[in-house]
Amino acid sequence: MDFRLSRLLSPFLPAVETARHYTASKFRRDLVAGLTVSVVELPQAMAYALIAGVPPQYGIYSSIIQGILGAMLSSSNHLTTGPTNTQSLLIAAAVTRLASPDAPGDVYLQIVFTLTVLKGLIQLAFWFLRFGDMVQFISRSVLLGIASGAAVLISFGQLAYFLGINREPSSRLFGIVADIDRMLPHLHEISWQPVAIGLLTIAITVGGKLISKFVPGALIAVIVTAALVGFTGMDVKVVGHLDAGLPHFAMPVMDWSVWTSLLSGAVALALLGGIESIAIAKTIANRAGERVSANQELFGQGVTNFVSGFFQSIPGTASFTRSALDYDAGAQTRFAAVMNAIFVGTMFFLLAEYARYIPYAALAGVLFVIAWGLLETRYFFRVYGADRSDAVVFAVTFFSTILLPLQYAVFVGIFLNIAFYLRTSSRLHIAEMVQTDTGGFIERPIYNRAGERKIMFIQLEGELYFAIADQLQDQLASIRRSGVRVVIIRLKRCHSIDATVLNVLEDFANDMRRVHGHILLCGVRPEAMSTLRAYGLDATIGRENIFVADAGVFTSAKKALQRARELVGTSIDASGFRIDEEGGITYDI
Repeated sequence: MDFRLSRLLSPFLPAVETARHYTASKFRRDLVAGLTVSVVELPQAMAYALIAGVPPQYGIYSSIIQGILGAMLSSSNHLTTGPTNTQSLLIAAAVTRLASPDAPGDVYLQIVFTLTVLKGLIQLAFWFLRFGDMVQFISRSVLLGIASGAAVLISFGQLAYFLGINREPSSRLFGIVADIDRMLPHLHEISWQPVAIGLLTIAITVGGKLISKFVPGALIAVIVTAALVGFTGMDVKVVGHLDAGLPHFAMPVMDWSVWTSLLSGAVALALLGGIESIAIAKTIANRAGERVSANQELFGQGVTNFVSGFFQSIPGTASFTRSALDYDAGAQTRFAAVMNAIFVGTMFFLLAEYARYIPYAALAGVLFVIAWGLLETRYFFRVYGADRSDAVVFAVTFFSTILLPLQYAVFVGIFLNIAFYLRTSSRLHIAEMVQTDTGGFIERPIYNRAGERKIMFIQLEGELYFAIADQLQDQLASIRRSGVRVVIIRLKRCHSIDATVLNVLEDFANDMRRVHGHILLCGVRPEAMSTLRAYGLDATIGRENIFVADAGVFTSAKKALQRARELVGTSIDASGFRIDEEGGITYDI
């Protein structure tokens, strides 16, 4: 009972382990790091709320609640959770299909909070099914393709605020084409004042970055532009009154049709958020010398989103910018992210009265700088010469992101990535092993000439699963037709064998027996031997014809060769030909 209870509680215990070894010195460094990150997160949270189509305070609420919960449940000491650019874009893409941000009442908001809950439930399902280990199948090209596409989408989405123009409420198109379609009728409304505010914001933000990564350029820019608008009365669109109260409990929309309509968007949010969180945690862990658990990250993000959805939060995930800054600022433990969330909340509550002067053009300027940092076009040109398939994945994901509904673009990138992986892994890697005069072996392409040899020694490599079964069957059939009497198959470099391939080997063994031939297996690892026994293939081939791998180099191969010679009653080498000292080949017929 105690064992079961400990297993049940283990995902909730990372913070307890951290607290057991907490010291005053760690507290001081965490406090400084938390304050440093908070001055970066405050304007980001407001800007990301803008992308999601919700008032800025809901980005702050999300930063507070998700920042605390995400830090307490993460396996990393430096993961900072809250609103992010790609998550906010996906929110808008998923929810605007059901309601407009300008819809009367709180319909749009309620659907966003429902989406947060649904995303959390899906991530918890991923954790229960231990999908964290599947993240290795999603390449960097997919993530960077989505990030680069998101940079373009963010930029086009903020142009209206930057230029001071209105937009059509909706468009039947998608991606940047929809943004252009919504802005075109209003281009004559461009005003110099919001453009000046936006350019000033960009200058201050970039200037702060050039001075030091610890200078909160975005926060300074927002404060300066808000003060400028407040004192001069510039004619620009501002945030307006913000509710500085605490987030309160809110039930999600309990409408089955809404949940099913949100499902594809929620799955995309859960997948992308999980992948990003795990990738960020592992990246920071490599720098910090930590170990992180992919499944624990899925659990932490799932609980964080599920709970925060009941408290007026938008879907969020780990932020690489803020997590890296947390580490660089000297954070010692996960409590730095907790302090960051507390500081964000404190600053917001103290300054909310003055936040009404923040111009939307300033937030657009902050997002332009963030978007520029997301662009990874250089990556495409680097991988283009090294791996064309990665370049194709990046390019297709990028263009899908800027042209298709964003949730579909995520699936396009992931499925294309998996398709390329399957195509590569489904190639049969087979070679003929040739013994030299010195007793060693070399690998050569299979030389198949009917009637020229009695023994053939081949080596299989990689994953032996259903995708290579047809290729293997054709190759073995060709070998059988050549008149070879004994075929030795080395499995030392095979990582796994599935039932389809076992069936191919069994058919081949039976076909060889019908023509009075034999099949021998060597280099068989213990786990592979267990698989052969469970399937019954050891009985079909004969246990005396299976040679288990041992510590010696080619020891089992040499034993198999000796067994093959006994079966055919000859002393010729395995392949039917020898390699002389000059490298020439002499055939034994």
